[in-house]
Amino acid sequence: MTRGLSLVVLAGGQSRRMGRDKATLSAGGQSLTERIIERLTPVVDEVIVAAGTANLELGGARTVRDHFAGAGPLAGIHTGLRAARFDYAWVVACDYPDVDPAIGPYLAGAVTGFEAAVPLVAGQAQGVCAVYSVRLTALIEQLIDSGRRSVGALLESCPVRYLDEAELRQVEPELRSFRNLNTPADYEEWVRSMPARR
Repeated sequence: MTRGLSLVVLAGGQSRRMGRDKATLSAGGQSLTERIIERLTPVVDEVIVAAGTANLELGGARTVRDHFAGAGPLAGIHTGLRAARFDYAWVVACDYPDVDPAIGPYLAGAVTGFEAAVPLVAGQAQGVCAVYSVRLTALIEQLIDSGRRSVGALLESCPVRYLDEAELRQVEPELRSFRNLNTPADYEEWVRSMPARR
């Protein structure tokens, strides 16, 4: 277990492209959110679910509602960081169902001297599968108040340690951790692949 690491599961999105709530999609007898909690709880010290405005009650997790309703994933990150009991939080969106538990501690080990440790996969920053300092809450509030409501705006505004694919493959060779489910087709393909997954 990594001492002093909170897990924040982002489960309050509007799921526009999916057309239904991603957080409660079925994942082999449990929801996507429950799957992530079950997989990642052993490597963190607490679990927080940033549920937006939804009424989600999940065993073993503390559910919190967004302070900035309707402000997207950045609002969920803000909510989770405000609720965290530790200095750093591993933020994971509920539509990343195959996140490897080793990723969180690895990112937490890389964040020293920075405010965030963020995977960089196929040239894209994975800001919703990253470790953040709770000290960023004030900055996030400023960004949201000024209308800059993207996770990218946060990453542009704070010291970030980016981890490239070569580094990430040391702990997760296939990089399946960063496959996210945005559309019904993504979800159906993932469901079909479930028996083949470890």
